[in-house]
Amino acid sequence: SVDNYGNGRTPVMGNIIAAFQGHHTAPWTITERGFCNNVYKLCLPFGIPTVVSIALLAGPSHPLVSLFFTTFCTLEIMSQEFHKWSHMTKSQTSPLINKLQDFGLTIRRTPHAQHHLAPFEGNYCIVSGVCNPILDKIGVFRMMEHAVWKMNGVESNAWKLDPELKSRTLRGEYAQEVGKRVRRN
Repeated sequence: SVDNYGNGRTPVMGNIIAAFQGHHTAPWTITERGFCNNVYKLCLPFGIPTVVSIALLAGPSHPLVSLFFTTFCTLEIMSQEFHKWSHMTKSQTSPLINKLQDFGLTIRRTPHAQHHLAPFEGNYCIVSGVCNPILDKIGVFRMMEHAVWKMNGVESNAWKLDPELKSRTLRGEYAQEVGKRVRRN
């Protein structure tokens, strides 16, 4: 997760990581960016050269592979705009955007706002957020943070902000159900 690992000096993704981490310090600034300024950093790793390379590697006999990755890369680029909309009020966005959020096709305002509150332990998905409840319930991101820490000793930025979150994760308490933590062995 670019929220929790790396920094501006990280190869290839450093500028994206710095932007995401800076966003947590001043989340409202995303609403002040125009479309091109908001998405261009994601066009580098997920733009046309990547899609063309995947299509060439997949070859003409695998059009669904090309379609999948074209859709994935498009949504990845647009995720930054979806994310921006989640920080805007209904009156600041068009009725179409409000309907997309109401139908759950793009991330809704309230669930994403929860992502910005301590202890920063969930709601990481910013395309539609549809996966957030199940991923948070079973503690997928805590499990991955624990695995990263076991492999190389690197702590999640969320752990640095919330020592209790770190302690729970290192004890294997990954999941959360209705305000109650569930231990996973």
